[in-house]
Amino acid sequence: MTEVQATIQALATVESLTNDIDTLAVLDKQVKDLTAKCKVLKDSIANQFGEGKHRGEKYGVRITIENRKGAVDMEALCKHFGITEAQLDAFRGDTVAVIKVAATA
Repeated sequence: MTEVQATIQALATVESLTNDIDTLAVLDKQVKDLTAKCKVLKDSIANQFGEGKHRGEKYGVRITIENRKGAVDMEALCKHFGITEAQLDAFRGDTVAVIKVAATA
């Protein structure tokens, strides 16, 4: 089965599903697969062309290289300066509710 045939079959499967949970599971899997494929393509394009603007037949890309500072290790920082959880709470924003929905097998 070709990739196009597999995609058409997967889309047909999604269209035929009537349960939102099943649809979420199928779409979530497709998103993960596409995300992985995009990462491979981006890495390949960046390595092949380097920084700058580049054109394909129809579309273009802009490749930039950024150097970012690493994350602050808050646990080590607090320990080093003797900052307590209560002291941190004085600078903490409001509590918010977060609802996560993840497809499972």
